[in-house]
Amino acid sequence: MPPKAAASELLPTESHFHSHSVRKREQGSVVAELALVLPLLLMLLMGIFWSERALMIHETITRAAREGARTATAPSCTLCGNTFYGQSYIQNSVIAPMLRVANLDPALVQNFTFTQGAVLNPGNTPTEVGTIVSFTYPMQFPLPFASVNVTTINIRTQVQMREEH
Repeated sequence: MPPKAAASELLPTESHFHSHSVRKREQGSVVAELALVLPLLLMLLMGIFWSERALMIHETITRAAREGARTATAPSCTLCGNTFYGQSYIQNSVIAPMLRVANLDPALVQNFTFTQGAVLNPGNTPTEVGTIVSFTYPMQFPLPFASVNVTTINIRTQVQMREEH
C-alpha cells in the first residue's frame, strides 16, 4: 500500500494557479490565430481549385479545337474527290462531343470561327495552307467574400492545322 500524501502536497500552490491561467491564455491565442489563418488558407485552396479548373477548361477546348482542325484538314472521302468537312460538321460532330465528355456545355461556345484554306505563313515560300479553328468558352465561378456572386472569365483558344496533300 502506497504511503499517504501529506496535506500540504494536496493543496494547490501559487505556481499551479499561475500555470493554469497561462494555459488558458495560450488556448485563447491559438483560437485567435486560427481565426486569422483559416480564412486565408481556405482562400488559397479555393484559388488553387479554380485556377486548376480554368486550366482544365483551356486544355479541353484546345484539344477539341485541335481535333476539329485535324478533321477539317483531312479529306472526308478520298474516293469522292477530296471533299473536306464543313464548319457545321466540325462544330457539331467533332468539337461538341469532346466538350460534353469533359462536362462542358457546347451551347456556351462563343465566337466560333472556322477558316479553311487560310494561308498560315503569309509572305513565305512555299505557301502553307490550312484550317484555323478558334472559339471562346466562358468559365463561371463564385467569388467568396465579394459583392458579386458569380464572375465570368472567357477562355479563348485558337488552333491552326496545315493541310497536307
